[in-house]
Amino acid sequence: MKKIIFSILALSLATTVMANDKVGVGLGAGVSNSIYKGADDNAYPVPLLDINYGNFYAKGITVGYTFFRGEDLSLSAYLDPMAGFGIDAEDMGAGYRNIDDRDTQAMIGLRADLNTGIADIRTGATVQFGEHGSEAKISAFRAYSLGEKLVLVPSIHMKGFSGDFTDYYFGVTAEEAARPNAIKSEYKADTAFSYGANLTAEYRVNEKLSLIGIVGVEKFSNEITDSPIVDDEAIVLASVGAKYFF
Repeated sequence: MKKIIFSILALSLATTVMANDKVGVGLGAGVSNSIYKGADDNAYPVPLLDINYGNFYAKGITVGYTFFRGEDLSLSAYLDPMAGFGIDAEDMGAGYRNIDDRDTQAMIGLRADLNTGIADIRTGATVQFGEHGSEAKISAFRAYSLGEKLVLVPSIHMKGFSGDFTDYYFGVTAEEAARPNAIKSEYKADTAFSYGANLTAEYRVNEKLSLIGIVGVEKFSNEITDSPIVDDEAIVLASVGAKYFF
């Protein structure tokens, strides 16, 4: 699921300690399973952006503007251009390929980042809205510097999905259920949630070049996993990449 890796990249890049007004660009490769029925594991290129210019920023594929910056709290508005759990019907398993495609969506959101003052733990909270519903997320993370070159960032998070969001991506309409396939009845997906943990490692080869590795897992609630088009309860992912700073 590309979107999961993209969102984790945005979180991990935001937590690494980089100077303001730096421009970092790079490319990575990610792999993950899909929770949809019969869909193959995914491997794909992942763009890496790490840009801070004044109040503007780009992290992963998310772009935003920080409109308040205090000593321990910052608030920003952002655009997430590839939110959701997109899947092409032709990529599903046999018996599920005549459902409608689920498309990713652009979502506008608000983000709050807080330094808790407890053991260097930082927290983040986001809420975002799009054509197919809304999504909220809370997270906590801490950066550990191991020497001068290596930074490890373990993090945990929980997400909530509105009923419209969950139903679009994981519900089954009466029209879809009536088509010849393995689905026996329609399914109305309700408000749902997920939770997960990630570990990001960044190794600074020099002032210009960093290498990044990420592993993570995301587990979904019954409102999603009970869907007749969903197979797995969790997504496991890994990604590696490199960034060059100007």
